[in-house]
Amino acid sequence: MRVLVVAANKGGVGKSTLAFQVAAEMALHGLRVLAVDADKQADLTRYARGPRLAGLGLDAVIADPSLDPRPYIGPVAENLDLLGSSPRLAEADEVLSAAEGGAFFLHRCLGVVADTYDWAVVDTGHSEPIIAAAMVAADLLLMPTTASAPDARHAGEMLQTATRVRRELGLSSEGLLPRSLIAIWRRQHNGVADGEVIERLQERFGDLVCPVIIPHSSRISEANDQRLTVRQHAEMYGSSRDRPLRAAVEAYAAIAGHVLTRSGAASDGRSGGAAPQAEVDFDEPDLTRLAAAIRRLKSRRGLDDDQLAELLGRSVDWVRHTLAFGARHPEGEDRLTIRPASRAAARDLVGARTRWRP
Repeated sequence: MRVLVVAANKGGVGKSTLAFQVAAEMALHGLRVLAVDADKQADLTRYARGPRLAGLGLDAVIADPSLDPRPYIGPVAENLDLLGSSPRLAEADEVLSAAEGGAFFLHRCLGVVADTYDWAVVDTGHSEPIIAAAMVAADLLLMPTTASAPDARHAGEMLQTATRVRRELGLSSEGLLPRSLIAIWRRQHNGVADGEVIERLQERFGDLVCPVIIPHSSRISEANDQRLTVRQHAEMYGSSRDRPLRAAVEAYAAIAGHVLTRSGAASDGRSGGAAPQAEVDFDEPDLTRLAAAIRRLKSRRGLDDDQLAELLGRSVDWVRHTLAFGARHPEGEDRLTIRPASRAAARDLVGARTRWRP
């Protein structure tokens, strides 16, 4: 089992939301995922419809000498389980600080279920003992920040914390840095100030910055209030014209894909994800749906066109033509733009004429 720790030195940067969305997207890959709420605010527990009650989550695990989390784990969705939290987790600080080897409690706790899950996604709060324990257990870090100058100044601080904690405990931090990511979300639509902050972050941290930017959308908060993933909210309440919502769904899916790629799971066969044939029905007569399925596959796995072509066993030209099929008109009109070459490539695929409306 690999451990993804979602951490930030600053509140209000979408940390718990990011943890929930990434865990849910990983589960859609066919991975067995355990979401762990290690924050006394218990936002992840609320989003996942878990009980925010004392004695039913991580606080109970810490109080148990065996550190066995299994009695407190509950299902959220297919392939996704939750080890929740409650405000009582605040009492754990003194326990962990006083206990010998307290920094290893999360590592030991997750070790009990290491054979049950492919991934644990840990949402941390601001408790120093729990953050230290999370850094010991982490295989990689995901650090969210908003595209604002005050928040951006704190981006990457958790990497310094992880390095310091591991060094003090005699543990190596080698490999943690290249596997980690900084995720940015916008405060406003295409704001000039946001763009400047994003550029500065990219210049400062380089490849550490995830190339996918989470767009501003009030619908993300609505999904949290409804205890739905952004994808579920879009499927239930979204419309074809709600571009920010669609972009948010694609962004969280792509971030999950980048995490898998950074971890090496996408390339070493350990991802456990479904075969592309299970995600793309090449016999689908509706070419718009076929194109949409291929775009989802590309987004979820964080692939470029060449990698996607290799995965599907098709030419790069075929992939690009098919991806263009059903793309929105660049001028924003509410109609589909289909290039003739794309239509021809798609027709050759299914062996039938396409019915479409200009």
